[in-house]
Amino acid sequence: MLRGGFGLTDTNGLIASYSEYLKAKHPAIHEQFERRGATDREAALAEAVVFRMLITLQVRPEVNEDPKLGGADFICMRWRGPLFKPSPQDRFVVEATSLNVSAVSTRSNLPNEIPDDISGGAYALVTPNIFNKVKDKATQLANYPMPRILAIVSGHNQVAALFNAGTATWALTSEIHWRHDIGSNVVDPNEFTDLKNAIFMKPRSDGTVEAVRKSISAILLVAVYGDKSEVWGILHPDPAYPLNVELLSKVPFVRVAHWPVVDGHISTEWVIGNPKGFESAHMLIHWKE
Repeated sequence: MLRGGFGLTDTNGLIASYSEYLKAKHPAIHEQFERRGATDREAALAEAVVFRMLITLQVRPEVNEDPKLGGADFICMRWRGPLFKPSPQDRFVVEATSLNVSAVSTRSNLPNEIPDDISGGAYALVTPNIFNKVKDKATQLANYPMPRILAIVSGHNQVAALFNAGTATWALTSEIHWRHDIGSNVVDPNEFTDLKNAIFMKPRSDGTVEAVRKSISAILLVAVYGDKSEVWGILHPDPAYPLNVELLSKVPFVRVAHWPVVDGHISTEWVIGNPKGFESAHMLIHWKE
């Protein structure tokens, strides 16, 4: 049985702690984890950070990946107490993945280093990176008879500028732009999107909007810092298996306010009124033998 435990640590300590847990409880998975981590630290970091976060959220994560067949990393369950039998609505799976740091730096024009001082400067959004990751993972999560969550992790040293509430909204709708007719004195106050990088929607030829990648119920954007992570959620407007957000009630989720979209008007709202990222401390992982 897992316990919250004590002992704040950094990302290296968290990876080592998760590795020790796997070694004790899932030796076959541990071997694969160590091999992956030797060549791709970001992948190991994503798995460790997400597992720790799920413990903090008290959803009783269990390692779900099959050493031979693969699959989603974790299966989770809401704990209602010893007298309650878990229902299908209480379970969901989570796949942890990461954005390549070099690709993030290339896309954003932000180097993977801590700046010496706070200064201005232009940078690009990483919504195309998020879109590509969601597209790549949609098939992997298609065959579970329960809600499926994809947790996308970034440990980029300037992640605060790249993963935030705005990023979550733009990943849902794609980046916004404005229109102004040349020569016109009338200002159009509306915001527009072409849905090019929208993770869960695309336009039809008749101008209506359809839902895509229904195999994913929700996305978690996880920004990793030294001793903590911050998390924002994105809900699919029409998934195969809707996620009950009460299971992750501390996480702010952005969603399409009215579905289906009518007359091309897309509005969004936050399930939590103030979309401050949920903070998950990087505590050592403890378990009972």
